[in-house]
Amino acid sequence: MASILIVDPSKSNRLYLRLTLEKQGYQVFEAGDGLEALESYEHHRPNLVITEIKLPVLSGADLVQRIKLLAKETFAPVFVVTNAFKPDSIQRILSVGADDFLQKPYPEELLLAKIASLLRNVNFYDDLKQSKEMVSSLHMSLALEHKSAERIFEKFVHGPRQEVPGLEAHVSPASIFNGDVFLSTITPAGNVITLLGDFTGHGLPAAIGAIPVAEVFYSMVKKGRTLKEIIFVINDKLKTILPAHIFFSCVAVKVFPKRRSVSLFNAGMQPVVMLDEASGEYALFESSSVPLGVLDSFELDVDFTKVDVTGSEHFICYTDGIVEAMDDGKEIFGVPRLVESLQTSHYDIGRLVDAAQDFCHGCVFNDDVSIIKLSLADILMQPNQMIASAVLERIPPPSDWSLNYVFSAANLRCNPHPIESIVDAIIGMQPITPYKEDIFIILSELYNNALEHGILQLDSCIKQQSNGFLAFAEAKQKALETLSEGRLMVDIQHEALSDSKGRLRILVSHDGPGRAQDVTTQTSSEIFSGRGITIVRFLCSDFQFDDGGARVEAVYEWERRDGGR
Repeated sequence: MASILIVDPSKSNRLYLRLTLEKQGYQVFEAGDGLEALESYEHHRPNLVITEIKLPVLSGADLVQRIKLLAKETFAPVFVVTNAFKPDSIQRILSVGADDFLQKPYPEELLLAKIASLLRNVNFYDDLKQSKEMVSSLHMSLALEHKSAERIFEKFVHGPRQEVPGLEAHVSPASIFNGDVFLSTITPAGNVITLLGDFTGHGLPAAIGAIPVAEVFYSMVKKGRTLKEIIFVINDKLKTILPAHIFFSCVAVKVFPKRRSVSLFNAGMQPVVMLDEASGEYALFESSSVPLGVLDSFELDVDFTKVDVTGSEHFICYTDGIVEAMDDGKEIFGVPRLVESLQTSHYDIGRLVDAAQDFCHGCVFNDDVSIIKLSLADILMQPNQMIASAVLERIPPPSDWSLNYVFSAANLRCNPHPIESIVDAIIGMQPITPYKEDIFIILSELYNNALEHGILQLDSCIKQQSNGFLAFAEAKQKALETLSEGRLMVDIQHEALSDSKGRLRILVSHDGPGRAQDVTTQTSSEIFSGRGITIVRFLCSDFQFDDGGARVEAVYEWERRDGGR
């Protein structure tokens, strides 16, 4: 039941209104002057106030102002029913907050209709206020959830990132969650590995895969896994969890300071830009693979581009957001402008972003924009310090031990990638994680050399044909499927040279009809083969082919950089 306060100095007027309103079922309160009305309002908080303009003690206009102040955010309608006929009096009380007026004498039906209308507005206002409060509460809850999720996302995805020398980054998401993924760290072997990726779209749907990518990346890097292994595992995980319309374009850059080389893998991203500060020249490294999460890993072509570096190079990786920024005429910023901007700004990515925004006339980018720059001079100058800082676990003193493996033809057919297991076994025997990458490279090259050329008798010249690497992989797969004879042996011996030094002797042999390739016997035309053996020779203290290539021995020495603590 609605309540109404009647304010009128005339008792007869108040009596008439009381009888009329109570007959309609309203609860009625009365006041003869403005001050009494104010006190009654504070005490009863009626749904509606009906007042005269001319009141003793406190005027009608002052009463309206005071009631509106007391009501604060609540809708407290004031209905003026008056004998006044001067327009300025009515205008003044309406200007200070009165909601409607009616001049005496009036038809009773009109009075009741106006009262009913004002009370409907009260109900409407209350419903609107509740809805507003509910929306506000939901908005606050949603904002809190977004903030919490954003902190978790930031901590999980970007938290483990180490301070990598020579690394600069610009990240500007188009929404709360970023569809771009930027991960960078130093491997246990002291190499710098950086991954920049871009999920389809932006916002939460695009960011859904960022956490598993970061989890795989950082956990596998810490365990000393190779970049190829990491890419395959990320691909498998994304293929399993992502819906079909979301995939992950990415570029991975791995810097080997000791070897002064860089490995690049581009899966569906814009071309990586290499700018040489010494010569002023630049090179573009285009995508060589479909994005991750599209194909099964056995269908994925993970081909690394290897670049020898001097230290004057800058590698720039970026997502679509920067090059696809448009001006008013719908022309995109593009890769040529990106390269030109970097060259003219002395490789400053901040000025690159300014140039793109100027091109767009200051418009906000419509997509996530991430740009990273790796300056090789800063990385190559401190490989030893990077190795020392990357070694987090204690390496126990070296000991003497050995491992022996024999792979039959049947085993070679069904287990074409056993190197991961062998390296894990070595690390299990002697926890030298900082050197795991080197050991993996040595074993992989010797094993693949013996398998491909010794047992399967494949010719590396295939790689020089158009799509040569794919043709070589297909020939290898066909040869493995029909393999019926041949064994491949891997013998590993470890010797403790001192309390902090160890020597790993790796012997790979086979009884196949072919002979493993020795890079020293190749001609200059064989530019696509033998590079792996060259790296093995660089890593090892001793390396030799015996029995015409049927037996290859490599000696690798390591030392505890942390003094054994």
